Amino acid sequence: MRFDLFPVFLAQSAGIGLGVFIGVFIGLVIRVKNGKREGLIMNSVAATAFLASVAALVISAAIRLVTFSG
Repeated sequence: MRFDLFPVFLAQSAGIGLGVFIGVFIGLVIRVKNGKREGLIMNSVAATAFLASVAALVISAAIRLVTFSG
């Protein structure tokens, strides 16, 4: 594994992080409008969506790092 390529893989995974943020944000806004606020981090839709997107970004970059064969 070449850990010096991790920033490159993070940049390549930026679209995944953005997509997850938008999807989770929309889903949580709909859920909050129905009155279900339990399970949110710091009782915030934006914070929960942000943390989900960062997790997806890092996991995607880690998968790219592990499966890299160059």
